[in-house]
Amino acid sequence: MEPAGAFYFTIALQSRGIDLATLGIAYVVLLASVLLTGALFAAARAHLLVAPNRFARDYAVYVAAVIATLLIATMLENELLPGLTPALVYAAFPQLLLLLVIHLWIAYRQEPWVIALGASAITASVIVVGIAAPLAHVARIAHAVALAVFACLIGFLWVKAISTKRGFKRASSIYIPSKENLDPTVRPQKPWLGLAQWVALVGASTLLAILNLVLSGRGLDQIPAVDVAAEAAVLVLITGAVCAVPAVSYWLSRKAWMPELTRFVWLVWMVVGFVFTYGNYLTSLNNT
Repeated sequence: MEPAGAFYFTIALQSRGIDLATLGIAYVVLLASVLLTGALFAAARAHLLVAPNRFARDYAVYVAAVIATLLIATMLENELLPGLTPALVYAAFPQLLLLLVIHLWIAYRQEPWVIALGASAITASVIVVGIAAPLAHVARIAHAVALAVFACLIGFLWVKAISTKRGFKRASSIYIPSKENLDPTVRPQKPWLGLAQWVALVGASTLLAILNLVLSGRGLDQIPAVDVAAEAAVLVLITGAVCAVPAVSYWLSRKAWMPELTRFVWLVWMVVGFVFTYGNYLTSLNNT
């Protein structure tokens, strides 16, 4: 006869998505991701040139931030709503932690082969999870958002830090602008965002506001434009207020504007947006 303590422990694990079936699927996904990572890494080393520049470091920092957000979201979802079937399961922790370690390594020390390994690993994970989640009928909005963000970050790395060996050999001049410049000229930091950054920030805040209202239980046809504008404005204002404190402190202490202010603004926006949105996500899960 099974002890009562062991029975309740088993139920607790199953409610958090930790059972033999889920662990088996997670193992297959991890194994497929590792095999595809090896193939992509070999292809990248054979056909691509990776520049270990500051854009590669930015890519690693953003990926690490997204993965850390997923890890925190997984813990919140499983611990706050243990009676429901979670969309983010603990079984994915090993793969996420592996990706996090690789990208922290890239952020600490940019080397071409490490950058290629990290990009190959995240690309393989996006492909495998994108195929496996619908087939296993576990695809949720959290997965779609995470995969879309990772795809955008891979695109950013490709544009800013990756060239093809064929294109490099066929270049008509060695003096053309190249991604291989390790120390690009950095313009003096301004105390405000440029027009393109403002457009991107407001657009991203508007999309996040719509997502937030959808997760609160409204349909797209039931969301007034005023509510969307108000949510987006609050998100932008809080982001600006949080960023203003270190930026002003840096100016007062050094009489210069904080370097890499733009990246810091986007990191703060990600954190603030996560705090704004995830509560409604948990509420929607609780109501299903």
